[in-house]
Amino acid sequence: MKLKTILTLILFVISFVGFSQSNCTTLKGCERKLCELNTKLAAAKKAGNQNQIKGVEEAIAQTKKNCTTKTVNKDLDKKVKEKQQKVNERTADLNEAIKDKESKEKIDKKRKKLNEAKADLNKALAEQKTK
Repeated sequence: MKLKTILTLILFVISFVGFSQSNCTTLKGCERKLCELNTKLAAAKKAGNQNQIKGVEEAIAQTKKNCTTKTVNKDLDKKVKEKQQKVNERTADLNEAIKDKESKEKIDKKRKKLNEAKADLNKALAEQKTK
């Protein structure tokens, strides 16, 4: 009986977190930012991470106080630039490894890192488009 209650509670929490995350994608601007921060806060509370809870609560307070469409756009633009820079660095690393005829394993590792950086960039670009 106790196990059934625990499993039901876990299922509820998982479905709530999944719903919260997917629900944020339908929002825009400051509302979306607050929704995402609230999702992070719930996860931090669930994990019992007091430092993270404090940090996210401060971010929520600052967002409520200072958030405008302009600041959201500026943050997203900055994020895209950082991700693009990371792709550029990873591309240069891979090209250098190929030029220096490094081992196949090292080249594959650098290629994997480049692909991850490209995926991060694409995610940031998608976010930027849905501002």
